[in-house]
Amino acid sequence: MVLTPVQAAFVQAETRRIEEGFIQKVMSVTGATREQVLRAIPAKGRLTDRLARIFSSIERDLKGPLTDEQKALIFAADGERKQALRDLPAQAASR
Repeated sequence: MVLTPVQAAFVQAETRRIEEGFIQKVMSVTGATREQVLRAIPAKGRLTDRLARIFSSIERDLKGPLTDEQKALIFAADGERKQALRDLPAQAASR
């Protein structure tokens, strides 16, 4: 699907908004700083389990394990993030 410049700008802005929402949720669930959460998220294209990397990195930074509830909330937030990103092309096409 080829996007118009307006649609491409929409996708880019929405992607940033979705990713920022995920970062904010992880911060509120864990008490980690923005920098800690950003460091925990693997670079795009890295062949690694995203959530396992986030969990281990935040646990290391906070010097303690995350609770099962915290992990479940982060897992749910990541699911919402993925679904929102999947829905973006259809939203852009309707603009």
